[in-house]
Amino acid sequence: MLCGGLLFISIILGGFFAFRYFSLLYAMKKTEEEIREIQQDLTQNQMLHLPVPSPALGRLLGAFNKVLGEIREERMDYERREKAFQKQIENISHDLRTPLTVILGYLKMLKKHPQAGISQDPELADTLGILEQKAERMNALVNQFYEYSRLCAGDFEMEMEKTDLSRVLRESLLGNCRILEEAHLKVEADLPQHPLWIMGNQSALERIFLNLFQNGGRYAETLFRIIVKEEKETVLVSFINDTKKLSREDLPRLFDRFYVQDSARSQGGTGLGLTVAKSLAEEMGGTLEVSVPEKPGEEETQDLLVCFELKFKVKGTCLQAHLATAGKGFASCKSEKSAV
Repeated sequence: MLCGGLLFISIILGGFFAFRYFSLLYAMKKTEEEIREIQQDLTQNQMLHLPVPSPALGRLLGAFNKVLGEIREERMDYERREKAFQKQIENISHDLRTPLTVILGYLKMLKKHPQAGISQDPELADTLGILEQKAERMNALVNQFYEYSRLCAGDFEMEMEKTDLSRVLRESLLGNCRILEEAHLKVEADLPQHPLWIMGNQSALERIFLNLFQNGGRYAETLFRIIVKEEKETVLVSFINDTKKLSREDLPRLFDRFYVQDSARSQGGTGLGLTVAKSLAEEMGGTLEVSVPEKPGEEETQDLLVCFELKFKVKGTCLQAHLATAGKGFASCKSEKSAV
């Protein structure tokens, strides 16, 4: 009788502890799933819940929830500070644009006014030329700050339409040849003559290409190469240049805002050109990335090769119709770097 009672009590206790054990395992599994969900998106106002009562585990989850709340509060504070900072940049840029435009207008009028006597005084003409150049540079910087602040604030309205990337690239290269020529670069361009249709915005594409040309003019050492590749449903435009001013350690930071390599500060870079280009590409559903390509065996340069890869989804091409006739190379805009 006594043995039977003890056995019954043992079975009850064993069942209870087994139930508690498996309940805690279930609770820990559910908690792990919730933590993974929170990791994927910290912006959600989600807290950890305890599916079964357990004082010890409850205290642990309470500590986790407290840390999560502090992280979210810090994130919200950061976002508020970031928005305030972007608004300040936008306001300052907007306030500077009007007086700079007026200054540039007066400088141009002064140069053309016959009574100013500019043509009779070479020194004064040179001084005004320098002033105009500096004012134009300042105006370009202010416009870049303004454009970046609008992009970050989501105020940049971009009308998406069917756009011929191939044509925009050819026209942009012709229109900005001077940037590359003044840097004495050997320009090689393998551009298709048939349309490459993407859903994009022509003005945004032109800005991306301009910023990449300016980056090449600022950092390239001897060559600037453009290659267009069509890959199934995407088109890849590669901008390759050699450089002595950058190292592999610089590459991960090239798209960071305001990042300017020390050797290029004297050339007036803001550190926003590539940031704006990447943001515009992403606004159009594309990507802009940087990598170090392998050097072909015949590659002459010993400097670091840097490749900016711009990728978009293609909405339709005339590739097969032009496969036999698509021209290679782009004879215009070529200049050899002079020996020093």
